[in-house]
Amino acid sequence: MKRALLVVLFATTVQARPRVVVVKSADLAPYSQVTAGFTAEVKADVADVLLEEGADAAQKAMKKIAQEPPALVLAIGPAAAVNARKQFSDVPVLFVMVPYFQKYDLESGNTTGIALTSDLTLELTAMRALLPKAKRIGVVIDPRYSKGFVDEASQLAQSRGLSLVSIEIDNPTKLDKALSGAKGRIDGLVIVSDKTVGNAAVVERLLGFAKEESLPVVGLAPAQVKMGALFALSPAPLSVGLQAGRVANRIVVEKVDPGALAVATPEGVELHVNLQGARRLGLPESFANDVLVFAARQGLAVKAVE
Repeated sequence: MKRALLVVLFATTVQARPRVVVVKSADLAPYSQVTAGFTAEVKADVADVLLEEGADAAQKAMKKIAQEPPALVLAIGPAAAVNARKQFSDVPVLFVMVPYFQKYDLESGNTTGIALTSDLTLELTAMRALLPKAKRIGVVIDPRYSKGFVDEASQLAQSRGLSLVSIEIDNPTKLDKALSGAKGRIDGLVIVSDKTVGNAAVVERLLGFAKEESLPVVGLAPAQVKMGALFALSPAPLSVGLQAGRVANRIVVEKVDPGALAVATPEGVELHVNLQGARRLGLPESFANDVLVFAARQGLAVKAVE
């Protein structure tokens, strides 16, 4: 009788384990690494869903998930995040790997996430260490969205002997005029996450301007390094997954309201560097070694792009 009771209790415990669903926007290796980290950390059973291309297919997938609501949805990438936010009002949604997440209005009552960017502390520290001649750092923003962020970052810059020069626009069509006014006033550029600035056309123009003016650029993501930015400090996907698992545990296990959790800054950052870009800028041959020394001191993994 006691043995039978123990079996029943064990079965009940197993059945009570929460179920979460991971929704990926695309079949990308970094997304799979996020899923692996999340699965290892979260205290729940994990189901994995890959969105097919097209709005109708995404909506259909979300409605299917909603038929048996999970304890939480981990949305990886913009398409998954946007569709999850639209579909679920009662199910907690945790988003990751969403560049310029502010564009998508994801910070609703049941949604939180992990950003891809931080407060520029590490970026400014890297510029001070690796680009000693760059003192005036340009940053293109829409002041309606990013003035507070830049004001705080300006104090960080001053403490490192740098100054941030705001290049303000309220519409992407005004970028060329704003950049023309910045000529000769800046020694480098840092790309930040901004609702107006956050689109491919603006990033491409910033990188083009920097190339024309022989200015180093600190990008947001590895893709921008491949496009011509000198370096970027980007969260490691596996680390993002582990961090997401810890946040999910707070929501699912500890019953913390996701709306009470601010979008988190990323942990476990990688330094992506464009060595060909360094040569194009005429940086000294010691630059590669300086990168390794800086990364070692900061505990960063380095990935080089030729």
